[in-house]
Formats: sequence, C-alpha cells, structure tokens
Amino acid sequence: MAERRQLFTGRTFLTTIDHPPGPDWELLEGFARLVWQRPELPQLHPVEFMHMTNVRRGRTGPSIRLYKHIDTRRYLNLDDGGHAYAYVFREEDDHVDRSGGRYRRYANPVDAIGALGLWKFDSERLFRSYPPEVWHRFDSMLPGRAR
Repeated sequence: MAERRQLFTGRTFLTTIDHPPGPDWELLEGFARLVWQRPELPQLHPVEFMHMTNVRRGRTGPSIRLYKHIDTRRYLNLDDGGHAYAYVFREEDDHVDRSGGRYRRYANPVDAIGALGLWKFDSERLFRSYPPEVWHRFDSMLPGRAR
C-alpha cells in the first residue's frame, strides 16, 4: 500500500481576531510569484482575492492573513513567513467574541493551492471573474507597482 503523504504539520491551535490597520498584499503577491514559477500548478493572481482579516495565535504567535478567493469562495491563509494554514472547525470551540477559530499549517504550499478549488475552472462550469489573459491589466494597481 502506498504511503499517504502528510497534508499538515504540527498541531491545530486556537486564534483570536487581530484586526489589521489595512490589508497586506505583499504576502499574497509573494505566494503568487512562487506559484507562477510552477506551470504545473493552477495559476492564481492577487486580484482574485479579498483580504478578510487577520488572526493571531496568542500574544507572540504568528499573525495569519485570511484571503478569500472571489470565485471559489475558499480561503488562502498565510503567515508572515508565507506558510499556508487551513481552518479547522471543531464544534467544542468557542465561536463567539474575539475567537478567530482553529488553524493548522499545511505541510507544503501545493496542498494549500489544491484546497482553493482552482481546478474547478477546468472541470466545471465555473468562470473566473478576472481570467489570466487580463491579469496584466491589474498589475499596476498592486502596491509597489508603477501606476
């Protein structure tokens, strides 16, 4: 029997909501650049995401930015180091007040990309709001780019 590849690393952990002063697009842009270097992966562009909020593990733990894909409605959650995390629902967790939920780190970014459901654009009747052929039009709107 083939050995099952480990999807996650470490244990799950609880977070609290950590409202940022504004969205941070640099982490998402860096993640997208890594994906662009791998043509076998489903491609993505930062313009396809909304920044929802940040969550934090304790006082000194990583701050995780929550980005939601406009079309698939699935999340890409990235920490300061560019590591991706999955939200893990547990009924017994406190889901009120400042709880940001429970998260667990993906073992590698390929699994995080798979969880976005980008394959639906090829296999189902799901259309991109911003198809790849128009991504270059939005590059100048990204922070740090010429306008």
